[in-house]
Amino acid sequence: MSTQLKILVGFIFTLLTCIPLAAIGVNDLGRDFSLVSVDEQTVMEQRAAALAGRNVEVGADLFGQYCYSCHGKRGEGLPSVAPAINRKDLFDGRREKEIGWAGSVEGFIRNSIAAGRPVSSRADLYSAKMPIWGQEFGGPLRTDQVNSLVAYVLNWQSQAPEVQAWPPAATPGPAPTAGPSPTPAPTKAGVIPQCQNMPAQFASKKSPYKLDDKTVQTQGKAIYDAQCAACHGSAGRGDGAAAAALNPKPANFTDKTFMQGMPVECHFWRISEGGGVGSPMPPWKTSLTEDQIWKVLIYERSWTGVQ
Repeated sequence: MSTQLKILVGFIFTLLTCIPLAAIGVNDLGRDFSLVSVDEQTVMEQRAAALAGRNVEVGADLFGQYCYSCHGKRGEGLPSVAPAINRKDLFDGRREKEIGWAGSVEGFIRNSIAAGRPVSSRADLYSAKMPIWGQEFGGPLRTDQVNSLVAYVLNWQSQAPEVQAWPPAATPGPAPTAGPSPTPAPTKAGVIPQCQNMPAQFASKKSPYKLDDKTVQTQGKAIYDAQCAACHGSAGRGDGAAAAALNPKPANFTDKTFMQGMPVECHFWRISEGGGVGSPMPPWKTSLTEDQIWKVLIYERSWTGVQ
């Protein structure tokens, strides 16, 4: 091959290489060279927006699995359980300044999700304790999943309402004069501690369905998979994805001895009103109807057959 032919081939090859590079440059850097109008997104910006949108979608799915049972479907919080997180003071930095957080709002939200809050900030207001979610702290979620949750929560900030989630604590009054100690309620033999001293309105509860009704069990499974499996596990063994971050651990519905110690009416009580003192299980009465509670309860008892 002659030298001139080699030069020609090299020139053509270089030209063919430069054309796609120029196209990419116009698409991704066109505004820098006045080739794309200021109102028009470059391809790079379009891709970044699509990726950010997908990240928010993933965060929404994770929020539905792990967060809404305490914080509400749109972050509005649940009275006496957990505070609203869809609120203006969280996003404009007032809350962070109030508690002495020196980092960014995004960093505060990420840290709160990943590291959790094992001690309740205000036990007089909220019973739930924020579990650890990030794998680096022993939780079940990868870093990218935590970041997706952060993106979803931050997605609310432009329309976040003013909410007083942390009202000032009441000034304690004088301690009341101690009287005689009340007589403790008798302990029921064979009943788990979580079912002792059950309120009368729940002690009289009766299931509207037969506990071996296969149709009801199927309907209950759909509710369980959507609302309960994240903590209690897909097979009811208390080993769901979120269980590693919870203390005490979720109930094992396949443990026959445990289920024999939890009468049906107590089972309803605990789903409706929460797991009791120290338990991370929230009350489900705000999210599930009584009919749904009965159906999921019947499905949970089907693993052992204890009625």
